[in-house]
Amino acid sequence: MGNTIAREQWLLRECRIVAAMRLNGMSDVEAAGAVKRENLFQYPTERTLTRISKACNKRIDAVRSREIVEIVAEGLPDAAAQANLYMMMCAYPLVRHFMLDEIAHRFAELDYSFSATDMNAYFVRLEEEFDNFATSSETTIAKLKQVLKKCLVEVGMLESARSERLVPIYIDPEVRAAIEAKGDYAALPAFNCREAC
Repeated sequence: MGNTIAREQWLLRECRIVAAMRLNGMSDVEAAGAVKRENLFQYPTERTLTRISKACNKRIDAVRSREIVEIVAEGLPDAAAQANLYMMMCAYPLVRHFMLDEIAHRFAELDYSFSATDMNAYFVRLEEEFDNFATSSETTIAKLKQVLKKCLVEVGMLESARSERLVPIYIDPEVRAAIEAKGDYAALPAFNCREAC
């Protein structure tokens, strides 16, 4: 499932910048070059600029939806956050697995509890199911837990990183329409869509 996401984090601000350039016709290479040349992320080192612009381009390419990219680039904050989470679900198998197996399941069961113990139990199941998690360092696993929790906080599904209660959200209509236009109905329960699609 890959641990790349541990180094990349949420990156909504950065994805908005890269998405806007891609919508204006730049290629992934041109957008990455502009980020580096003009230090558009305002990072202290060039190495970080290159790595993060590559991560943003990976998400944009993985989602294969101009509508989602437009929402990330130009949408209102809540919609852009949901669209960014969806791009992460498309780019990183771990994020998709977590959102569908853990979070969507809880929404469907009307079980809004989600504690550190629940997160730990989720990773124990991953370690049993996937070899690469069984061999991951404690530091990497801790970072992955942090990233996943940050995703929940940023889209409003948790009030804070210390919260132990999920908040049911309403998916933005434009985000939902873009996901449905892709035919990815399986992703909608991650955004608390229980009704038939």
